[in-house]
Amino acid sequence: MECLRLIANPVHLISESKSSNNQTHRQPDFNSNFRGIINEKYKNVYLSDLNLKDIVKLIDDYIDDILTKRVVSDCLATIIDNVIEKSDKFDFCLPFD
Repeated sequence: MECLRLIANPVHLISESKSSNNQTHRQPDFNSNFRGIINEKYKNVYLSDLNLKDIVKLIDDYIDDILTKRVVSDCLATIIDNVIEKSDKFDFCLPFD
């Protein structure tokens, strides 16, 4: 399977000396780290740059949804607490003495 992967992505054919020299002079960026993690997890699947960009977009959208839900939840909790504490209409929600 590894042979097919090399054919599909000739970047993997770079000699070891070239790749080791380049990596010592520059720090790995997010894309190379992400590609390494995904390639390690899914060894039998070739993912192009477009596929990786789509995956990153999905992750970004998912994180945005989480943040939106948290903000809405916090706002609603604050509003509900304020209404209960400052209003006499919801006395039945308070525990009996």
